[in-house]
Amino acid sequence: MVLVDTSVWIAFFRQGSSSAARKLDVLLEEGEACICGLIESELLPGLHRKDRPRVRALMSGLPRLETATDIWADVADIQERSLAQGLGPFSIPDLVVAAVALRHEVPLFSLDKHFLLIARVTGLQLWE
Repeated sequence: MVLVDTSVWIAFFRQGSSSAARKLDVLLEEGEACICGLIESELLPGLHRKDRPRVRALMSGLPRLETATDIWADVADIQERSLAQGLGPFSIPDLVVAAVALRHEVPLFSLDKHFLLIARVTGLQLWE
């Protein structure tokens, strides 16, 4: 399983021929792509209204990683450790995505470079 970040989904839907879109297409074909609620909630409102039903249908068929109610302690810990190393601050949504990937021990596929910094602090595995 690979947790696919919002940035990759945007590239997939807007730039279907990009490298990231092609990689996501392979993950989808192999049944390896997964999402979490935060990623879906970031993605859907930004889509054209006419595209939402198709995307919702696609998302409903993907494995969904649970966001545990105690994830907030992980989020705070990642932010604190990052700041202590002179990195960040990072947005709460990005910290939640990182914490979910870490909690479920799955790599994260993202185009956002700040996850490289979060990975330095946490050991978050990034998928390319």
